[in-house]
Amino acid sequence: MSLSTSTTSSIHHVTFTATDPTAIERICAEELGVPLRLVGCPDGPYVALAHTDAGRFSIDVLSGAGLSAELRPRDDAGPTGPDSTGSSESALFLTGERGQIRLDAAGSVEQVGPGESVCLARAAETSRVDWTGDAPRAHCVRLDLALIRDIAAATTGVTDVVFTGSRPVSRAAELHWQETVTHVARTLSGVPGVPVTPLVVGEAARFLAAVALATFPNTTMESVRRDTDAAPQPVTDLPITAETVRDAIAFIEERAHDDLTVADVAAAAGVTARAVQLAFRRHLDTTPMAYLRRVRLARVHDELAHAEPDAGVTVTEVASKWGFSGSSRFTAYYRDAFGEVPSQTLAS
Repeated sequence: MSLSTSTTSSIHHVTFTATDPTAIERICAEELGVPLRLVGCPDGPYVALAHTDAGRFSIDVLSGAGLSAELRPRDDAGPTGPDSTGSSESALFLTGERGQIRLDAAGSVEQVGPGESVCLARAAETSRVDWTGDAPRAHCVRLDLALIRDIAAATTGVTDVVFTGSRPVSRAAELHWQETVTHVARTLSGVPGVPVTPLVVGEAARFLAAVALATFPNTTMESVRRDTDAAPQPVTDLPITAETVRDAIAFIEERAHDDLTVADVAAAAGVTARAVQLAFRRHLDTTPMAYLRRVRLARVHDELAHAEPDAGVTVTEVASKWGFSGSSRFTAYYRDAFGEVPSQTLAS
């Protein structure tokens, strides 16, 4: 057996390979908060897992020999990573890469093949998973429901989020979800010498939650559909003022270095999350989070433009400091805002 763990201020990594059933069960329970019992391994047990815990979400890549296991209900211990909420209220999203997965939870059976993604509800009783095929491999995402509710409340006003279906609403949505998970996993792996900052982790968490809400059937979709079908309310009837926006902008400008949410901005302005969204739409034709991104882009631009030539400053380092992963999306945002790519600003 091999086991490796590492922890930064934002992320907890666990990798292990094991062939001993007792070791597999212990590591899954202690490191991942997943109590299970192996009940069948035709070719002998073998499990290899890479676990990345970022507090409000985690991503696991699991491979091994075909096996069967009983999954017991998770206790309140929760994940072990830094800043973890320890909450058992999570949504799980599983994607098959190789092999076939059959999950039987309370009589509800899901069959997951390569390239398929499902949303899994946590069973209140023991369930069973059977994993078959040649060198099976899958990845699993855990998202705190509290995070998902925060995103839903800010964007739709719905606070009680329930996933009403296990399969994505379309194949395009399914592929977008998988691409998002790949992008976030790559972001969390970071760049050598440049730490993944709490701002980057926070943005990644909210990005995952937003895409999950757009991919798997849930009550927010039903709410949005009802709002779309209903007659729109006149903007002038909305209880929002320019002062609301001024207070929110002042808060964003002062606290742009913090991991802010829409709820934080709304609280500073003394209104609800939905109201601050509507206020920004009415007065600035944008959203609070888009405005925050513009402020952070301006901070990046300022630091790059004033960097000393021999100071060793890099675009990746500055971007990460302000919550950007240095991806093509960041470069596109930057070019739209300033008419050049970040490296050009740094070199000028």
